[in-house]
Amino acid sequence: MRSVEFLIFMRRYFPVFIAGIFTAIFSFATTSVLYFDAFCQGAVLEKCLMFGFAVMITATALMCICHIFLVRGRPIWVWGVAILFLACLSLVLPMIGHRPSKVIYLSAVSFPLLGLLILNSDRHRAMRESLLVIRHKRSRLQGIHKARLRRLKAERCK
Repeated sequence: MRSVEFLIFMRRYFPVFIAGIFTAIFSFATTSVLYFDAFCQGAVLEKCLMFGFAVMITATALMCICHIFLVRGRPIWVWGVAILFLACLSLVLPMIGHRPSKVIYLSAVSFPLLGLLILNSDRHRAMRESLLVIRHKRSRLQGIHKARLRRLKAERCK
């Protein structure tokens, strides 16, 4: 990809890509705030914090891995991000019974829904399709390069 094509690609698809990442981060943050508010009131704070942070680090690592594979042209990994959004949403919805702050609860419900909307947008789909085409071009060029190296190696052995 030439530098001008790269700049056009980034100008078109980077905002939607980074919006998906930020909505995932905000979803994790608001879900953890509601979790700590609802379930860590009477519990041992140290164990509750360790468990909460371990879950958050695991979810963040999984989100990063899914986005790395998306960038590498593997569009099936968008389902990993979607499952993380659905997990956040399914954890947040029953917490209404604990009477959380309305602003935090509304944001904790809206961020996963916004993330799912971003993943389902036409621009995000077009980005995944473009990244898949780039992956196919890259693998084709790698095959050509490997064939050239094999041919050069065979000519040297003669």
